[in-house]
Amino acid sequence: MKRIIAAISAVLVVVGIFFGFRVVDKPAAGKDKTTVTSQELKPFSRYKKTVTYTIGKSTPGIPKLPKGQTYENNAYTKYLKKTLNIQSKDKFEAETGDAYDRKVSMAVASGDLPDIMSVNIDTLRTLVASGEIQDLSKVYKSSTSKFVKEKYNSYNGRALKEATFNGKLMAIPSTQNATAPTMLWIRQDWLDKLGLKAPKTVAELQKVLTAFVEKDPGNNGKGKTIGLALSKSVGGMYGSLFVADNIFATYNSYPRQWIRQNGKVVYGSTTNQTKQALGLLASWYKKGLIDPQMAVRDSIESLIISGKAGAFFGPWWSGDYPLNSAKQKDPKADWKPYMISKNGDGKISAYTQDPDSEFYVVKKGYAHPELLPKLVSALNDRLVRKDKNYKPVVDFVQNGYDGGKPLDVMVNFNNATVQMYKDLKATVDGKKSPSSLSLDDSTSYKNIKDYLKDPKNANANAWSGYTSRMLGAKLMATTKVKTVNPVYFGQTTSMKLKWTNLGTLEDETFLKIVTGEESINKFSKFVHQWNQQGGAQITKEVSTAVGKK
Repeated sequence: MKRIIAAISAVLVVVGIFFGFRVVDKPAAGKDKTTVTSQELKPFSRYKKTVTYTIGKSTPGIPKLPKGQTYENNAYTKYLKKTLNIQSKDKFEAETGDAYDRKVSMAVASGDLPDIMSVNIDTLRTLVASGEIQDLSKVYKSSTSKFVKEKYNSYNGRALKEATFNGKLMAIPSTQNATAPTMLWIRQDWLDKLGLKAPKTVAELQKVLTAFVEKDPGNNGKGKTIGLALSKSVGGMYGSLFVADNIFATYNSYPRQWIRQNGKVVYGSTTNQTKQALGLLASWYKKGLIDPQMAVRDSIESLIISGKAGAFFGPWWSGDYPLNSAKQKDPKADWKPYMISKNGDGKISAYTQDPDSEFYVVKKGYAHPELLPKLVSALNDRLVRKDKNYKPVVDFVQNGYDGGKPLDVMVNFNNATVQMYKDLKATVDGKKSPSSLSLDDSTSYKNIKDYLKDPKNANANAWSGYTSRMLGAKLMATTKVKTVNPVYFGQTTSMKLKWTNLGTLEDETFLKIVTGEESINKFSKFVHQWNQQGGAQITKEVSTAVGKK
């Protein structure tokens, strides 16, 4: 009997090789063995039998689904059922943010995980340490499309590094492409009215702001025109509106970032370069060039929309927000983006963000770990290229619905903004067919065309579409940027206990220095307090975490 069984097994192995399937051993007790063919392992192959998977569903604050559709049954889930023959089931649903994080924590604590869910870096480390999730190394290779792998590779290894433990890929990350640096947005019509050239250096910007405040080109009334609109959090908020990162960078200052300086890991907010940048901002505030109400200002956007301010720092998409609203209120308001550099040559430095925004994991024991990279490939490759005209999804997007994707995993090229600009520019120049554009870029192209037909009378949507993508994104594509990669984005043991208080100390001190409530000489006291109240210990922990490389 043993010989007969052995012979039958040998035949099955040969037949399996011939027909291209393999038997996957059951990964956990109580699970049936499942058969996955080599064909089904391929990125875009469709399962012969419907594969169901449970998820932790992160939902929008206000549900935005067409009537009759649900998170389990909508344009996206139908697309995935059609292309891959997979169906999601929500194990739990919670609003993105704290509510979702609490649901994840409860699932981890109870050991009752969905088959697939998104987690932050700290939860990922916990799950790896407890052995509750699967190694995805093999299925990433077999079941991720070439195009998606190219997207990950554009980060030079940084995107997958955080998800890799002891050489094993334990999660598939959502990526955050490089949208830095922020740039100076300024009232071009005010410059033209005063006969001024656009500033290229910090010193030139100071002269322009002085002219705006003293000569009131916006006719707001004496003493009511603001030069620079600035946030209470003056710097270190990646890709944000109203922070002065462009100014800090001219001093080689990178607040709120863990960087290497002279071979050592340091917290950027405590460096002498940051002190110098704060000193400049304090001098501008004293001269009246910065919003005098910045410490109590709740809505900086209102200054821009109402025409009270002449300049602010923001990312390339600032033409969409808040400037679209400003243009609607005053069609004559003409904002344009510029880059401030140290000596006016246009070369700048800028810190990068964490390339990973969240991590998708597969529960230990789930029989189809390859489903995750297949799903990621379908949403970030096939749907945006081959099937980009799939009408149900097109209608879903164009009607402003949200939350349809079972997993909101996004994988972009690191230079996605630059590539967007190049694609749109080539299309505008007639070198690329409009039909080759993605769904989002097609909408942008329509606005750009409308603007170019009649720039003076273009509506706010056409103006902002052109300004953000053909001017702001162009600066992203043409500016020579020396990137500074922070060495750490996680949370150490001491951070969990002390980081909130240290952040409050930093915010309050920096704001007091800029607004003149405290002298710049108090910066040294801040550094001492920061170290004494836990910063020194946290720095040691970060240094240990990143090692000596």
